[in-house]
Amino acid sequence: MPDPCLLAVAAELPPARVSTEDLLTAADGRLSDRLTGMLAGLGVRTRHSVLANFPEVLFAGAEPELEVPAAELGARAVRSCLAKSGVDPASIGLVLGVTSSPGRLLPSLVSDLFALLPEIPREAVALSLEYLGCSAIAKVVDTARWFLTAEPGKHVLVCFLDAITPLSPPLPGEYAHFSEVSADRRQDTVNAMHGFLFGDASVAMLLGAEGDGPVFGPVAHLTNELPEDAELGTVPDGGSDLPVVHGRRLYTLSAEVTPRGTHYATSTVRSLLATGTSGLDKPSDADPVLLHTGSNRILDGLCAEFGVDPAGAAVASSYRVLREYGNTLGCSVPLMFADPVHRAPSVGLVVAFGLSFSCGAFTVRIPDSGWRP
Repeated sequence: MPDPCLLAVAAELPPARVSTEDLLTAADGRLSDRLTGMLAGLGVRTRHSVLANFPEVLFAGAEPELEVPAAELGARAVRSCLAKSGVDPASIGLVLGVTSSPGRLLPSLVSDLFALLPEIPREAVALSLEYLGCSAIAKVVDTARWFLTAEPGKHVLVCFLDAITPLSPPLPGEYAHFSEVSADRRQDTVNAMHGFLFGDASVAMLLGAEGDGPVFGPVAHLTNELPEDAELGTVPDGGSDLPVVHGRRLYTLSAEVTPRGTHYATSTVRSLLATGTSGLDKPSDADPVLLHTGSNRILDGLCAEFGVDPAGAAVASSYRVLREYGNTLGCSVPLMFADPVHRAPSVGLVVAFGLSFSCGAFTVRIPDSGWRP
């Protein structure tokens, strides 16, 4: 069964770039000092938004001004990726649309891509991988492997797209840190954190059964080890159970996300290394180490768990992507692969966990000639 090879990757970001300082200024003193310190310490310096006026929407109740539709952002990433690859689009046999925050619910992202990109073969298989949260890329790698095993002469086009800033609940009142509020006010603090943590992005990848780029796999997965893990973070309204949405859809987040997420990450990596086929004896042997989390604190904790220097070059892309783009859900690890740095020949490690609740881990083999996206 062939491990997928990365033939090309390209990222596309919305024009609007908003700093954490911009958001704190827009808050105009309505966040407690302790909450301000927490938000400033997430490790997110800037994020991009598909909205031209995100701070005003968040804090002043302004009407959202959409600067770029989500599907168009994805189409731009795909065009750039195909141009970099030099591959004939006629060889594309599978197109994956990967998102947890699409521009619209129907048509799906992948269907919109077919409509926007006439170069995609009409007979290619269109498949949506949606609402898988931050761990989606591991599912993409295995899905691509299965397809390329059946169709080794074809290519797999993947579009990761998340546009979550328009979904951030408006913040009209005053907000305090989790430690300063009663249990019935916890959701208000989650809403405030939502506005600061997330960002919008799209990344396209072209995968094949062979090539000169990095090779992905083997892969290990862990999903809802405990049934209650499915409730660690939810978007409960807007579906058939709760079809009526009052304002923005609710986004809930349990205090147990960090400890459970750390457990998922370490357990999944342990399972991956136990296969004996990863090429790694321990996580600290890997370079690069691409970790997707929601804060510097969680990143620091995983580095400690894996014996990786948080200031080292191996994990630099993990911190840089969080710092420059925020948490972009399923796009965060793909953004790390699009990071314009030279990768020396090595075996790397990729780990991403998130809501739904799931974690995926896989190795990436950088070719002997090295690689730069």
